Amino acid sequence: MLEILISATNAFCQYMKVDLDRLPSPDGKRIGTQPIASGDNVIAWQVHAIKGYRNREGYTDVIAVEARSRYAILFSNPMFSDLDEFAERFTKRWARECIHMAIESGATTEEQAQTMYDQFLDMEKGIRFVRNTDLSVNGHVADAEQWLSQSYEDYGVEQLDESEEIGLGMHRINCVHKKARAFSGVKQMERFIPMSRMVDDWLFRFARGLSEWEYPQTPDGDFPNPFPAAATVTGQEAPLAVPDNVVSLDEVRKRKTMQKA
Repeated sequence: MLEILISATNAFCQYMKVDLDRLPSPDGKRIGTQPIASGDNVIAWQVHAIKGYRNREGYTDVIAVEARSRYAILFSNPMFSDLDEFAERFTKRWARECIHMAIESGATTEEQAQTMYDQFLDMEKGIRFVRNTDLSVNGHVADAEQWLSQSYEDYGVEQLDESEEIGLGMHRINCVHKKARAFSGVKQMERFIPMSRMVDDWLFRFARGLSEWEYPQTPDGDFPNPFPAAATVTGQEAPLAVPDNVVSLDEVRKRKTMQKA
Protein backbone atom coordinates (compact mmCIF):
# COMPACT_ATOMS: atom_id res chain seq x y z
CA MET A 1 0.00 0.00 0.00
CA LEU A 2 1.14 3.55 -0.74
CA GLU A 3 0.89 5.97 2.17
CA ILE A 4 0.26 9.59 1.22
CA LEU A 5 1.54 11.57 4.19
CA ILE A 6 0.08 15.06 4.46
CA SER A 7 2.12 17.20 6.83
CA ALA A 8 -0.24 20.10 7.57
CA THR A 9 0.83 23.46 8.96
CA ASN A 10 -1.11 25.13 11.75
CA ALA A 11 -2.58 27.51 9.16
CA PHE A 12 -3.92 24.62 7.08
CA CYS A 13 -5.46 23.02 10.18
CA GLN A 14 -7.11 26.34 11.07
CA TYR A 15 -8.41 26.74 7.53
CA MET A 16 -9.88 23.24 7.51
CA LYS A 17 -11.08 23.58 11.12
CA VAL A 18 -9.46 20.30 12.16
CA ASP A 19 -7.36 19.27 15.14
CA LEU A 20 -4.79 16.80 13.82
CA ASP A 21 -2.37 14.70 15.83
CA ARG A 22 1.26 15.75 15.80
CA LEU A 23 3.74 13.74 13.78
CA PRO A 24 5.50 11.55 16.38
CA SER A 25 9.08 12.47 17.23
CA PRO A 26 11.41 9.43 17.47
CA ASP A 27 13.81 11.24 19.81
CA GLY A 28 11.40 13.64 21.51
CA LYS A 29 12.98 16.63 19.76
CA ARG A 30 11.66 19.05 17.14
CA ILE A 31 8.05 18.21 18.03
CA GLY A 32 5.82 19.84 15.44
CA THR A 33 8.71 20.49 13.06
CA GLN A 34 9.77 16.96 12.16
CA PRO A 35 11.49 16.37 8.80
CA ILE A 36 9.42 14.38 6.32
CA ALA A 37 10.65 12.18 3.46
CA SER A 38 9.24 10.18 0.58
CA GLY A 39 10.26 6.58 -0.03
CA ASP A 40 9.27 3.35 -1.75
CA ASN A 41 5.91 3.07 0.00
CA VAL A 42 5.27 6.64 1.09
CA ILE A 43 5.03 10.01 -0.60
CA ALA A 44 5.16 12.96 1.78
CA TRP A 45 3.75 16.44 1.18
CA GLN A 46 3.93 19.65 3.18
CA VAL A 47 0.61 21.52 2.90
CA HIS A 48 -0.02 25.13 3.88
CA ALA A 49 -2.93 27.56 3.70
CA ILE A 50 -2.39 31.27 2.99
CA LYS A 51 -4.58 34.03 4.36
CA GLY A 52 -5.75 36.96 2.26
CA TYR A 53 -4.47 38.53 -0.94
CA ARG A 54 -5.63 41.85 -2.31
CA ASN A 55 -9.33 42.25 -1.44
CA ARG A 56 -9.92 38.61 -0.51
CA GLU A 57 -10.73 37.57 3.03
CA GLY A 58 -9.92 34.43 4.98
CA TYR A 59 -7.67 31.65 3.70
CA THR A 60 -7.36 32.19 -0.03
CA ASP A 61 -4.76 29.72 -1.29
CA VAL A 62 -3.45 26.24 -0.52
CA ILE A 63 0.01 25.05 -1.57
CA ALA A 64 1.31 21.48 -1.37
CA VAL A 65 5.03 20.72 -1.83
CA GLU A 66 6.38 17.18 -2.12
CA ALA A 67 9.28 16.38 0.19
CA ARG A 68 11.88 14.93 -2.18
CA SER A 69 11.22 16.81 -5.41
CA ARG A 70 10.00 20.11 -3.89
CA TYR A 71 7.32 19.96 -6.58
CA ALA A 72 4.53 22.44 -5.84
CA ILE A 73 0.80 22.00 -6.51
CA LEU A 74 -1.26 25.20 -6.27
CA PHE A 75 -4.90 25.81 -5.37
CA SER A 76 -6.12 29.38 -5.76
CA ASN A 77 -9.43 30.05 -3.94
CA PRO A 78 -9.70 26.32 -3.13
CA MET A 79 -12.95 26.30 -1.11
CA PHE A 80 -12.30 22.84 0.37
CA SER A 81 -15.23 21.77 2.54
CA ASP A 82 -13.40 19.05 4.49
CA LEU A 83 -10.36 16.79 4.44
CA ASP A 84 -12.10 14.20 2.25
CA GLU A 85 -12.73 16.77 -0.47
CA PHE A 86 -9.17 18.01 -0.19
CA ALA A 87 -7.83 14.45 -0.52
CA GLU A 88 -9.95 13.77 -3.60
CA ARG A 89 -9.13 16.98 -5.45
CA PHE A 90 -5.48 16.92 -4.44
CA THR A 91 -4.84 13.34 -5.63
CA LYS A 92 -6.65 13.98 -8.92
CA ARG A 93 -4.53 17.07 -9.55
CA TRP A 94 -1.35 15.18 -8.66
CA ALA A 95 -2.24 12.44 -11.16
CA ARG A 96 -3.25 14.88 -13.88
CA GLU A 97 -0.06 16.92 -13.69
CA CYS A 98 2.23 13.90 -13.50
CA ILE A 99 0.63 12.09 -16.44
CA HIS A 100 1.07 15.25 -18.50
CA MET A 101 4.75 15.52 -17.48
CA ALA A 102 5.43 11.84 -18.14
CA ILE A 103 4.13 12.25 -21.69
CA GLU A 104 5.87 15.59 -22.28
CA SER A 105 9.17 14.14 -21.08
CA GLY A 106 9.06 11.46 -23.77
CA ALA A 107 9.20 8.67 -21.20
CA THR A 108 5.65 7.57 -22.03
CA THR A 109 3.14 8.21 -24.81
CA GLU A 110 -0.38 9.63 -24.97
CA GLU A 111 -1.65 6.12 -25.67
CA GLN A 112 -0.29 5.04 -22.28
CA ALA A 113 -2.02 7.81 -20.32
CA GLN A 114 -5.05 5.68 -19.42
CA THR A 115 -2.81 2.80 -18.34
CA MET A 116 -0.95 5.09 -15.95
CA TYR A 117 -4.18 6.45 -14.55
CA ASP A 118 -5.55 2.93 -14.13
CA GLN A 119 -2.41 1.93 -12.23
CA PHE A 120 -2.86 5.00 -10.06
CA LEU A 121 -6.48 4.10 -9.31
CA ASP A 122 -5.73 0.41 -8.76
CA MET A 123 -2.93 0.95 -6.26
CA GLU A 124 -4.16 0.73 -2.69
CA LYS A 125 -3.55 4.11 -1.10
CA GLY A 126 -4.04 5.55 2.35
CA ILE A 127 -3.89 9.23 3.25
CA ARG A 128 -2.51 10.14 6.66
CA PHE A 129 -2.96 13.70 7.91
CA VAL A 130 -0.69 15.01 10.67
CA ARG A 131 -0.03 18.43 12.17
CA ASN A 132 3.60 19.20 11.36
CA THR A 133 5.80 21.69 9.55
CA ASP A 134 9.01 20.51 7.93
CA LEU A 135 10.80 23.85 7.89
CA SER A 136 13.10 22.92 5.00
CA VAL A 137 10.18 21.95 2.75
CA ASN A 138 8.10 24.88 3.98
CA GLY A 139 10.76 27.23 2.64
CA HIS A 140 9.80 26.05 -0.84
CA VAL A 141 6.13 26.59 0.05
CA ALA A 142 7.05 30.21 0.79
CA ASP A 143 8.77 30.48 -2.60
CA ALA A 144 5.61 29.27 -4.33
CA GLU A 145 3.56 31.74 -2.29
CA GLN A 146 5.71 34.58 -3.63
CA TRP A 147 5.09 33.41 -7.19
CA LEU A 148 1.34 33.38 -6.55
CA SER A 149 1.37 36.83 -4.97
CA GLN A 150 3.39 38.25 -7.86
CA SER A 151 1.02 36.69 -10.40
CA TYR A 152 -1.97 38.35 -8.75
CA GLU A 153 -0.19 41.69 -8.88
CA ASP A 154 1.11 41.32 -12.45
CA TYR A 155 -2.24 40.32 -13.94
CA GLY A 156 -4.47 42.39 -11.67
CA VAL A 157 -6.52 39.39 -10.59
CA GLU A 158 -7.62 38.06 -7.22
CA GLN A 159 -7.47 34.36 -8.08
CA LEU A 160 -6.39 31.93 -10.80
CA ASP A 161 -8.40 29.22 -12.50
CA GLU A 162 -7.14 25.64 -12.56
CA SER A 163 -5.37 25.89 -15.91
CA GLU A 164 -3.57 29.03 -14.72
CA GLU A 165 -2.58 27.34 -11.46
CA ILE A 166 -1.10 24.42 -13.38
CA GLY A 167 0.60 26.72 -15.87
CA LEU A 168 2.21 28.81 -13.12
CA GLY A 169 3.47 25.64 -11.45
CA MET A 170 4.84 23.98 -14.56
CA HIS A 171 6.27 27.00 -16.36
CA ARG A 172 7.53 29.07 -13.45
CA ILE A 173 7.86 27.30 -10.11
CA ASN A 174 8.63 23.65 -10.89
CA CYS A 175 10.98 24.07 -13.85
CA VAL A 176 13.73 26.07 -12.12
CA HIS A 177 16.62 24.61 -10.16
CA LYS A 178 16.12 24.15 -6.43
CA LYS A 179 18.58 23.40 -3.66
CA ALA A 180 18.00 21.14 -0.67
CA ARG A 181 19.97 18.91 1.64
CA ALA A 182 20.28 15.40 0.28
CA PHE A 183 19.01 13.81 3.52
CA SER A 184 18.34 14.74 7.11
CA GLY A 185 21.59 15.19 9.02
CA VAL A 186 23.65 15.46 5.82
CA LYS A 187 25.30 18.83 5.13
CA GLN A 188 25.71 18.31 1.39
CA MET A 189 23.25 20.28 -0.74
CA GLU A 190 21.79 18.91 -3.96
CA ARG A 191 20.69 20.96 -6.96
CA PHE A 192 17.77 19.62 -8.98
CA ILE A 193 14.65 20.48 -11.00
CA PRO A 194 11.36 19.65 -9.21
CA MET A 195 9.56 18.50 -12.36
CA SER A 196 12.30 16.01 -13.17
CA ARG A 197 12.23 14.46 -9.71
CA MET A 198 8.45 14.39 -9.56
CA VAL A 199 8.12 12.57 -12.87
CA ASP A 200 10.80 10.08 -11.75
CA ASP A 201 8.61 9.33 -8.74
CA TRP A 202 5.48 8.94 -10.85
CA LEU A 203 7.09 6.67 -13.43
CA PHE A 204 8.43 4.39 -10.70
CA ARG A 205 5.05 4.09 -8.99
CA PHE A 206 2.49 4.23 -11.80
CA ALA A 207 4.16 3.38 -15.12
CA ARG A 208 4.95 -0.28 -14.47
CA GLY A 209 5.72 -2.16 -17.66
CA LEU A 210 5.69 0.96 -19.82
CA SER A 211 9.42 1.64 -20.20
CA GLU A 212 10.96 0.82 -23.56
CA TRP A 213 14.45 0.92 -22.04
CA GLU A 214 16.18 -1.37 -19.57
CA TYR A 215 17.68 -0.09 -16.34
CA PRO A 216 20.18 -1.78 -13.99
CA GLN A 217 18.61 -3.74 -11.12
CA THR A 218 15.13 -2.92 -12.47
CA PRO A 219 12.53 -5.39 -13.83
CA ASP A 220 12.11 -5.22 -17.60
CA GLY A 221 9.56 -2.63 -18.60
CA ASP A 222 9.71 -0.77 -15.29
CA PHE A 223 11.32 2.54 -14.43
CA PRO A 224 14.01 2.58 -11.71
CA ASN A 225 13.41 3.19 -8.04
CA PRO A 226 14.69 6.71 -7.22
CA PHE A 227 14.75 6.07 -3.46
CA PRO A 228 17.76 4.81 -1.52
CA ALA A 229 17.03 1.63 0.42
CA ALA A 230 17.62 3.17 3.85
CA ALA A 231 15.35 6.20 3.48
CA THR A 232 12.60 6.54 6.10
CA VAL A 233 9.34 8.42 6.42
CA THR A 234 10.73 10.96 8.86
CA GLY A 235 14.13 11.21 7.22
CA GLN A 236 16.04 10.20 10.34
CA GLU A 237 18.28 7.63 8.67
CA ALA A 238 20.83 8.58 6.05
CA PRO A 239 20.80 6.25 3.03
CA LEU A 240 23.73 4.08 2.19
CA ALA A 241 24.04 5.25 -1.39
CA VAL A 242 22.19 7.19 -4.04
CA PRO A 243 21.33 5.03 -7.07
CA ASP A 244 22.83 6.17 -10.34
CA ASN A 245 20.02 4.86 -12.52
CA VAL A 246 17.39 7.49 -11.74
CA VAL A 247 15.33 8.58 -14.73
CA SER A 248 16.44 11.92 -16.11
CA LEU A 249 14.12 14.00 -18.31
CA ASP A 250 17.10 15.34 -20.21
CA GLU A 251 18.43 11.83 -20.81
CA VAL A 252 15.04 10.60 -22.01
CA ARG A 253 14.77 13.46 -24.48
CA LYS A 254 18.29 12.71 -25.79
CA ARG A 255 17.37 9.07 -26.35
CA LYS A 256 14.21 10.00 -28.20
CA THR A 257 16.16 12.41 -30.41
CA MET A 258 18.81 9.77 -31.21
CA GLN A 259 16.13 7.22 -32.11
CA LYS A 260 14.44 9.63 -34.52
CA ALA A 261 17.75 10.59 -36.15
